[in-house]
Amino acid sequence: MLSLSSAGQRRPLLGLILAIPMMANAQHAISPQAGEYHLAGALPGDQIVPHLSINASGGFLVWEDNATDGDRAGISARRLVNNLSGLLAPFRINAQGAGDQKNPQVALLQGGGAVVAWQSAEAKEDRIYARILKHDGTFGTSDLLIASSASQLVTPALAVLADGGVAVVWSDAGRDGSLQGLFAQRLSPTGEKLGADFQVNQSAQFNQRSPTVAALREGGFVVVWISELQRSDRSVDVQARVFDANGQPVGDEFRASTADRLCANPAVSARADGGFTIAWAEHLLSTQPDGTTTGSGWDIFLRRFDGSGKALAAPRRVNSSIERDQFSPRIASVDAGHLLVWVSLGQDGSREGIYGQFVDEVGGPVGDEFRVNTTTISQQLYPAVASDGQNRFLVAWSGFTYGTSFDVFAQRYAATQAVPKPSPPFVSALSSSRLSVTWPGLAGYNLESYEVLIDDDPAPVAVTENVYVLPRLAPASEHTFRLRYKLADGGVSEFSEPVTGKTWDEDVNTDQLPDDWQARYWGTASGNWPAAEADSDGDGASNLREFLAGTDPLDANSALRLEIISTAQGRRLTWATQPGLIYQVQTSTDFGSWSNLDSPRFAPGTSDSILVDGTHSLGYYRVIRLR
Repeated sequence: MLSLSSAGQRRPLLGLILAIPMMANAQHAISPQAGEYHLAGALPGDQIVPHLSINASGGFLVWEDNATDGDRAGISARRLVNNLSGLLAPFRINAQGAGDQKNPQVALLQGGGAVVAWQSAEAKEDRIYARILKHDGTFGTSDLLIASSASQLVTPALAVLADGGVAVVWSDAGRDGSLQGLFAQRLSPTGEKLGADFQVNQSAQFNQRSPTVAALREGGFVVVWISELQRSDRSVDVQARVFDANGQPVGDEFRASTADRLCANPAVSARADGGFTIAWAEHLLSTQPDGTTTGSGWDIFLRRFDGSGKALAAPRRVNSSIERDQFSPRIASVDAGHLLVWVSLGQDGSREGIYGQFVDEVGGPVGDEFRVNTTTISQQLYPAVASDGQNRFLVAWSGFTYGTSFDVFAQRYAATQAVPKPSPPFVSALSSSRLSVTWPGLAGYNLESYEVLIDDDPAPVAVTENVYVLPRLAPASEHTFRLRYKLADGGVSEFSEPVTGKTWDEDVNTDQLPDDWQARYWGTASGNWPAAEADSDGDGASNLREFLAGTDPLDANSALRLEIISTAQGRRLTWATQPGLIYQVQTSTDFGSWSNLDSPRFAPGTSDSILVDGTHSLGYYRVIRLR
């Protein structure tokens, strides 16, 4: 369990006022959309250090997870749909699982897909990795080694540039001749290195650390970081440097902060006008009569710059509450306006909480400072914020809310309060007479029901769970489904795009296998058909399992093999997958009745696994292919 305490002497709050946030942005006003919700889902272990990248169609959430790869910390991700709920179950990013994988970052690629970067500590070597996800959600690469060293490589940051390329920045201990220095590497959209890596910082005295990076409208990028003791023995400053699209510096590094104070946690966001805005936490120091130095607390500051790095205004404080510490700011932009979020100590009446402030095009506050998290018990840490570029923001954070572990929560902010349109549901055949329809739940809304429209019937079926089974169907019959949301206040969404499913063909000999499937592989003479539990190709999977998995029962190399393995994190159910397909884990206690276990799982690569120790009751497991 993480714990933070204030080093300052600020007074505790005596009361709380929660304002409804709103940002007037050109023609729109941005306000909370629905309520707080689980973004990663209720998962075993701790989910911390979330990072987001979204657009109008959805995006990706990544986080650090201690129950995903079988060996200490790993990197997990979840795809987000257009309503910013999770699509399917989370999946593991890092291919190799030895040691700790930490501090993930994600950015959407221009042609669809995303790039993820993280730091890895393996044995006696630190590494920076990246991995490409293609537009269809499958992996375009394995783990790409960006940098390796026997010294410390930490805190990667990345941005997708205007030409579609990628800039990755990290901190490397000792390479610049002093302590930590900053280095960068350009990548193509498919992950190839473009030239050699290069040093970002010019001043190499003491530590240059905590980098962050943003792509600029004109094609280049800006890197922002913390520089220690560059001016005096009391200076810890925010520095920045602008580079062109080829990684060449546009000018020298420059100081963004101005006061003789301690600075930390820089963040940067590009603006639509070609400039950028930097935010950071700043700690006021004061010298006592005896010569000792004390602090009086952390505040959040921002400063605006044009695209060349020229300051457009002096730094200004963002937070209005100054009773206790404010730290770890994050920033995202829509047009020329921004949303800043940060951690505030004790302000929500418990421990750490997440607070925010909308800021206009000149850096001034729009409305009041507001609390983001609804749940206030215990700790709310590691804020992240992203914009879809179209008057919508998503804030995520890790909350220790149930007294056992950290989960990732989120809150939407939008210029419209219309109920979002669902993505098409998933349809799978349960038998020759039944179809199962499932879909991701609509998180954060006060939902009355889901409404399922079937074929040409004008009257939808209302259900309260995110699954519906359509019975009494003809064998080999096709049926079309559309989905919409109905809220408790009467609001309804549009119907989703249609999706079609087909029941199994007849099973005249009642051997659990559709007759048309058996005829495809063993001919039309039913007397020659092997039993459902037979293993016709000797690959360890019965014919029934091959049918459910969508594999070839006569090809030993085509099989969905399940295995339970022991790891440092507990027992995991593992299986081979075909990239791009969707699978469902099911469980049973008697081999007769099977129920879905968690959400359907998209396969970005060639394997998948779930933790089964202490998370699910004992029983039998199987995996079926949905599509």
